[in-house]
Amino acid sequence: MIVIGKNAILEILKSNPKDINKIIFMRTLKPEQRLKEIVLIAKENGIKLQSLSKFDFAKYFNRKNKEEGISQGVIGFMKDFEYTILRDLLNDLKPVKNPLILILDEITDPHNLGAIIRSAVCLGADGIVIPRHNSAEINHTVFKTSSGAAKLIPVCKETNLTNSILYLKQNGFTIVGADAKTKTLLYEFDFKRPIALVLGSEGYGLRQGISENCDNLVRIPMAGRIDSLNVSVSAGVFLYEIFRQKQI
Repeated sequence: MIVIGKNAILEILKSNPKDINKIIFMRTLKPEQRLKEIVLIAKENGIKLQSLSKFDFAKYFNRKNKEEGISQGVIGFMKDFEYTILRDLLNDLKPVKNPLILILDEITDPHNLGAIIRSAVCLGADGIVIPRHNSAEINHTVFKTSSGAAKLIPVCKETNLTNSILYLKQNGFTIVGADAKTKTLLYEFDFKRPIALVLGSEGYGLRQGISENCDNLVRIPMAGRIDSLNVSVSAGVFLYEIFRQKQI
């Protein structure tokens, strides 16, 4: 898998440098601080560095990401993302007080997924669950949008989200779904307990089967004429309120 962009590559190098096995630069790239850090950390960890002409550099991209790749001027190569098994995640979280897991129900836009992951890492979520089908996967776009944060949080890919929700309930989690039509407001709910927060797709929200298996539904209060937020923005609002309550 390739990782595009200085920020994403630098975050991975700082946290898990051995995950990257090669870095390629476009020869005309102007030197700046992030680039110097990348080169320094790469050399310290024996990571292969290669400089190419713009023509040869462009060969590493397809039609969709060619413009983005050339504008960034640097790519890293790493093995495919390793997903975590939900059972293993829960075992790792046993010592954690009031853990928070984010369940993403058919989030198909990798930019939204990357932004959600970045917020999740910044605001203390302990893991993320996505469905095996009808969902964005962890790819170079997600890595770039999350600024490399996708390597800093366990992500589980599950065949059946309903079964995953039931499994989390059996392990003491309260399942809270985000639903713009419910009455309970976000700040009225007590999140100081083990929580699995469920966010629905960009276009349709929570599927009925998922919503019916939530213990509680809550919503973000709205003041304007538009009654919904982008899912990545909603995720940030929910995550911050949960983080805020845990600090009290």
